[in-house]
Amino acid sequence: MDLYPRDSNVPESGEGVGEAVLQLIEENLEIKRWNFRLSYTKFIKKNNIKIIYDSEWCRIKFMFSRMHYPETDKLLIDYGRLHAPDEELFMTWNGEGCRCWHSVLDPLRFLDGLTPADAYQQAMVDKQLPSIVKNFRESELGKELLDEYPPKSTIVLQATLWKSYGKRLFELFDLRQPDLWNEYREFLREYYGLLGLKSDYGLPYEFVC
Repeated sequence: MDLYPRDSNVPESGEGVGEAVLQLIEENLEIKRWNFRLSYTKFIKKNNIKIIYDSEWCRIKFMFSRMHYPETDKLLIDYGRLHAPDEELFMTWNGEGCRCWHSVLDPLRFLDGLTPADAYQQAMVDKQLPSIVKNFRESELGKELLDEYPPKSTIVLQATLWKSYGKRLFELFDLRQPDLWNEYREFLREYYGLLGLKSDYGLPYEFVC
């Protein structure tokens, strides 16, 4: 099911698609409960929609692309610390280049208490996602939402993560928690070393900020 039916005879505007995505987010995530506020939108093109919310702990970015068929619409969600820029994926922080927007999978492995070796075993040997993600995708609700509209499934998964991890997830990115962030960076350094990932746009993978 396409939540936002498109008429092939009527060109869609980026503004209209962006507003629909904004509605989908706010209907399925507890934005107000966690005091997230809308801080940035880009609705110029229907296949380049960007929405960012800020809280006292972190930023969350939604990147949506309207495709020809509803089942192929794309939605990516990244988390960033409050210094992460709206558009750039990398920045200079404390004198070094670093990656400032992050998918949620590695933070979940860290918050689940996995060692770097455990994370490697889960991701590369067992070919498994973090348990909460795996359980959601294998649940009746997860399968139903994926069939209904994949971007909605992606958002409801985030809602599930928020309910399970709560402030622990957001605090990982909190600039006021430098010791926790440094612990996470050390986790990534060992984990990415095991994965054999060498660089990302010329930067070591563990250079995160």
